[in-house]
Order: sequence, then structure tokens, then C-alpha cells
Amino acid sequence: MAETKKRKHQTKLKFPDGFLWGAGTSAYQVEGGIERNDWAVNRKLKPAGLACDHYHKYREDFALAKKMHHNAHRLSLEWSRIEPMSGVFDDHEIAHYLEVLKCLRKNKIKTFVTLHHFTNPIWISKQGGWAGAKTVWYFRRYVSKVCQALGQYVDFWITINEPNVYVGTSYTVGVWPPFKKSLIQSYFVYRNMLKAHNEAYRIIHYFFPHAQVGFSQDLAYNEPVDKRRFLDRLVVVLADWFNVGFTYKRTKNDFIGLNHYFHNCLKFSFSKFVDRKTGKGDSTDKCWEIFPQAIYEVLLQLKKYDLPIYITENGIADKRDAKRARYIESYLREIHKAIGRGVDVRGYLYWSLLDNYEWPMSEKNTGYEMKFGLVEVDFKTLGRAARKSAGYFAAICKSNKL
Repeated sequence: MAETKKRKHQTKLKFPDGFLWGAGTSAYQVEGGIERNDWAVNRKLKPAGLACDHYHKYREDFALAKKMHHNAHRLSLEWSRIEPMSGVFDDHEIAHYLEVLKCLRKNKIKTFVTLHHFTNPIWISKQGGWAGAKTVWYFRRYVSKVCQALGQYVDFWITINEPNVYVGTSYTVGVWPPFKKSLIQSYFVYRNMLKAHNEAYRIIHYFFPHAQVGFSQDLAYNEPVDKRRFLDRLVVVLADWFNVGFTYKRTKNDFIGLNHYFHNCLKFSFSKFVDRKTGKGDSTDKCWEIFPQAIYEVLLQLKKYDLPIYITENGIADKRDAKRARYIESYLREIHKAIGRGVDVRGYLYWSLLDNYEWPMSEKNTGYEMKFGLVEVDFKTLGRAARKSAGYFAAICKSNKL
């Protein structure tokens, strides 16, 4: 109660006119019924199954978003639905996504459409996945088809979601499909994904010269465990160089999509090169540290690229909904502070609109333990209920003020 009163008495912070507010989803995490991708058939991690049945309930979900005064929404297309076999496109599924996008347009909600969000068609996996020689070409073909069929209803294109996370988790530590552990292969996969992004950028601009195209990168604020140790400082420099400098120098973008969750304290380790530790502050249900200043520091790092920035993911696992409103407020204050320093932030998409399947890291997890949603989902009845924090965020979206 005291925190609520404190929020009410703080000075209102206005965001720039035209600022976009909303939330995100991704196909495999919410749609249900996806059976032809590498996650659905893997034998190590539990699949998503029916998930939220968003495939059939998208109208209901977008009505909730509209009621909460969202004017933007991020979603992804499931490649394995659209192209279940190599070169064979499913017109029924393309028509479905067209209806989804039309529904958002009808609700006056701008669209951020992600073309690749961690999952791959089975036929891609069988041909080597992103390590395969032809995968970039296959992605080009898929992008071309989607662009021609759906492009008039897309406001912002996100070609690939978190290529750094995908590579690190699937090819370096090997806990996601295809469960590889190879630094050499990781490099070539990352290179292929950046190349695929550039190819997609070119194709989309061929069909829609004024399109807005970028990708979403997961960027943490990294600090050395011991600022006096040269090697600790070095691993921070290298981590930032790889995720930011190396990546953005090699890609073409109309905007930067920032996914942000972490504050990392990095330490050099002779056995594994870098040892990552989280801070000791308050944390989420997922044991991720809540450190709002981190997003401010990352935004300042990105300022030099002189591109519009959209926060395409930022959120908290909070089953009891005890911290979510405070989390949103504290991170938005830091974003507003960055805007005051000249950083061109133009939108904030909370992760996520719905409780959903959160990518498990081990066979012990179902993927449904963590609750990120503004909207609570009962996975037995598939009923939806907006959380109290959703109302707090809705007031911000409506007023464009914090």
C-alpha cells in the first residue's frame, strides 16, 4: 500500500508522442498444436503441446490487449506451419496468419512480426539446421513467400529473435535442440544467422522499400566481478564486443530491437573462460536479479548506432503478481532517463501478454512453471484473466505517462 501511494505522488514522466506500448508472444509458446518443428519432436525437453491455444483464441487475446490500451503487439510466425516440407507452402496456414494480422489492424494495434523465434521445421533440422550450408537460402525463400503474402499488414519486421541466445543455448552449452556443444560450430551458426538477417533485410526492402526491419538481440549489462582484475575486465569487453560491436557492425538495420533481462557480473575462469554470476539484489521467480539500472546502461551503449530502439522484450516471472507493477515502473523510469540522455527509444513491449510455455532448460521442467503474463492463463480450462499489474500497465499505456 505504501509503495502504491508513493507511485501516485511521484512526478509524472511523459514519454514521447507516438510511443508504442504493448506486449509480446511467440508462436510455439502460445499457439498450440505445432508438431512439425524441432522442439515438438525432441526427446530431451517437454514440448509445448496445446500451450494457450492462442491459434484459436487470438481474437479473445487481442481484445484483451486492446482493452488494456496496447497500441502495439509483437508476435511470431511459425516457419514449420507455413513451410511444413521443403518448398511446400501451406496456403491455409498463410491465410490464418493473414487473419491474425488483420485482427490486429482492426484493433488499431501496430504489428512487430518475428520470422524466426528459436524453432525450426523438422526438414531444416534434418539438413543440418543453422549449421547447414543451404539454410540461409531456405530462410530467404521462406521470407520472400511471407513478405509477399503478409507484408502489407506488417509494421515492423523482426527477422530473428535473439541469435546470440539461440546459438549459445543450442550450440554452445547444448541444452536446446539440436543439443550441440561446439564453439567452432557456434561461430558458424551465428555467422549464418547474421547473414540470413541481412538477406531478409534485402528481400523485405525489395518488396516494401519503406519497411522497418531489424532483429531482437538479448543484451545484458555486464560488469566485472572485480574491477581491479584485468582478466575480469577483459571478459566484459569481449562479451560486449561479441553481442554488440561485432553483431551490429555486420548487420543492416532500420531499428534496434532490445530484449533485456539481465545484469551479469563476469569473472575470468581458466576452466571455462568466463564465469557468470548474478547480482545479490531482489529477484524474480526465475531467480533473475531485478536491477533496473541495467537497461539504462545498455541503452547508453546502443546510442552510438543512431537508430530508433524498441524494447521488444522485458518482463518478470512473478506467479503471485507481487512485484510486476513495481518491476515495470522501475524499468520504465530508467528507460525514460535514457530518453532524457538522447537515446531514441520509441516503444516498450512487455514480455509477455500471456502466461505461456517458457523454454525449459532441463527435462525436469515442463515449461509452464514461470508466469510472465500480464494475463493469467488457466492451462486446464484455457481461461484468461488480466492480473492486477496489467491494469497498472494499462494506465501507463493509455496516458503515455508513468
